[in-house]
Amino acid sequence: MVKQEGATWEESLAQSDKGVSFSENTIGRILLVTAFLPIPISFALLWYFIRPSEMPLVLHYNVYFGVDLLGTWWQAYILPLLGVLFYGGHVFLARRFYMRAERIACYLMLLSAGMLSCGILIASMSTAFINY
Repeated sequence: MVKQEGATWEESLAQSDKGVSFSENTIGRILLVTAFLPIPISFALLWYFIRPSEMPLVLHYNVYFGVDLLGTWWQAYILPLLGVLFYGGHVFLARRFYMRAERIACYLMLLSAGMLSCGILIASMSTAFINY
């Protein structure tokens, strides 16, 4: 990359990412992978600890009131399924932002997808721990 005379470092940095597609962007790849990994871990954790049974499962526990939500075994998988849905929506919006040259908005969408996936992983771990 040749630095033009009179150009500031911000301008050269902004131009350095020009022409790179969404799937080739290094920051985007890292954020996509870190946002995706908690989702299959949540499914695997629930698959290992939650088995089909006739007894109701504890789906939510509150410190003040105790068990406040019971359900069937398959309802434990709703939260990771919603995680897949939210992940897909965040990736769709991030790609749209990236194509419109809004790189920071793209990165924030992918970062928030990662935080949401980690929250779903924590909730899945709690559900598995409560019912084990």
